[in-house]
Amino acid sequence: MRTNGRWLELTLLTTALCLAACDSDDDNPGPDDAGVSDAGTADAGGSDAGVSDAGPDGGPTDPGFEQGDGVSRESTTVGGIAVDRYTWTDSQGRPRTVSLKRQTSAGNGGYAVQSTYQVRAGGDWRTVTVDGTAGGESGFGYFVGHELYRQFDNGSSGTIAGLHGEDDSPLGYGFAVQGTHSAILPGSTFASHTFTTAYPKWGTRVAMADVTASTPAASAAHQKFMVPLTLRWVFQKGMDFPRLDTRMDLGEAVAGQLSFDMRGPYGVVEFADSDTQAALSNVQWGDTRNHCTTQAPVANPLTTQAGWTWNEPIGTTRKYHSLLARHSSTGVLYELGLVELKLGQDPGLVYGGYSTNNGTTKAATGRALLSGDFSAGEWPFQSAQYSGLNANTGVTGKKFAWGSSPFYGSALSSVYFNPDFSTSINAFPVGKTLLYRTCLVLGVSPFTDASRKSLTRGVAESASPSCATAEPL
Repeated sequence: MRTNGRWLELTLLTTALCLAACDSDDDNPGPDDAGVSDAGTADAGGSDAGVSDAGPDGGPTDPGFEQGDGVSRESTTVGGIAVDRYTWTDSQGRPRTVSLKRQTSAGNGGYAVQSTYQVRAGGDWRTVTVDGTAGGESGFGYFVGHELYRQFDNGSSGTIAGLHGEDDSPLGYGFAVQGTHSAILPGSTFASHTFTTAYPKWGTRVAMADVTASTPAASAAHQKFMVPLTLRWVFQKGMDFPRLDTRMDLGEAVAGQLSFDMRGPYGVVEFADSDTQAALSNVQWGDTRNHCTTQAPVANPLTTQAGWTWNEPIGTTRKYHSLLARHSSTGVLYELGLVELKLGQDPGLVYGGYSTNNGTTKAATGRALLSGDFSAGEWPFQSAQYSGLNANTGVTGKKFAWGSSPFYGSALSSVYFNPDFSTSINAFPVGKTLLYRTCLVLGVSPFTDASRKSLTRGVAESASPSCATAEPL
C-alpha cells in the first residue's frame, strides 16, 4: 500500500517538526536500491554461537587474552570501565583498536567506549584516540529506534508509547545485554563480538493496513512488543574499518502492528583525538535519493547559516553519513562516519523521510538549517542538528547516528520523500527479520573548500571499501 497524500503534508511533515520533541534519546537515558553490492558471505553465514562474556559480576569465564594472525582480544579496563579490547592490523599494517564495554554489575555493556588508530606524522606515525568514556550517552554503537509519530482518532497526535507514559525511543545502553565472542585461534584473521537484548516497541493489537491513517487512541487497542535485537561487531586483519551488523526479529508481530525507524549505531564520542573543544565543521550524507553537503568554510565552525546542497543524485553510491570536527589546538580535521555495507543478498534499507528540501539547495530556497522551513527532523540521520547547532557560534556536541524510514514494521509498500519522489520499501520482510550492516569510518578527513568530499563518502564510493566482510549475521 502507498502512503496517502493527505497524510504526507499533515503527519510526515509534523513528524519532522516534532522529532526533536519526541526524540527523547536526545535528553534521556528496503528495497533493492541502486547501492553498490559488496562481495561477502550471505546472511546464512555467521553463527550466533560463541564464547560467553564474563558473568554479571565481571568474573572471568573465558580467556583474558587471545592472539590470532593480525587480530587479538584482551579483557582489560579503559577509564575504569571493563572492556573487551580488540586490536587488529589495518591496510597499512598499523594497529587499530576498539574497546567494547562489558555487561557488569556496574552497568550495561554492548557498545564501544574507546577506539584508536594511527596516522602519518611526518616520517613517523601517531596514535589518534576516539573517547567515549564520559558516561551518560557517551560511547558508540548502541541501538535507538523512534516510533512513528501518529494522528489518533481522538484528535490528538504523538506516539503510542507516549500515550502509555513511556519513552518511544529509549537509548539502547539502558538495557542489559548478553555478550558472546568468537574464539580467536593462532590462525584467525578476524574476530566478532555479538550482543543480544530486547528493545521495546509499542504498536496496535490489530494490524493497520495504513499506519498513516487515524490510529485508535484507546489503551486497549495497543500492544507493547519486546523485540529481540542482535548487534555484532566484526574486526578483520588488513581492513581499516570494523563492521556493525544490526538485526531485529519481528516474529511476534504481523505487518501493520508496528511502525518505527532504526537509528543504531548511535552515540556520542570525542572523535577529534579526544578533544572535547573540537568544533563541528561540516556534515555530509547520502540517503536513498541524494547526497547532501553543508557548505561551511572548512576553517570556520558549522552554524545554521551555512549553505547546503541536497540535490546531487546518489546514483550507485552506498548510503552514508559523516560528521567532521576540527581540533581546537592542532587544526586537524577529523571525521566520524557510517557507510551501509551490503553482503550477499542483503536488500538494504530505505534512508530518509519526508522533506521538501531533499532535491534542492539553500541557494535556490533561501532556507536556513534548522529554520521553520528546514527542521531537525527532516535530516535523515542524526548529528549536528541535535548537538546544539545555532546561528552564531560553533558547537562542540558530537551526537551521531544512523537512520532509516520510519515505516519499518508497517504494511506499506512505498513511501514518499516529497511530492516529487517516492520509493518502494520492504517494511516487513517475509522472514520477519530486519537486517542491515554499517561500516564505522574513523580518520583524518580529506574534506576541503575546493573538494568537499568526506573520507566517509570516499569509502561509500569505493569499489572495494576497506571494511570487514567476515562473519556476517
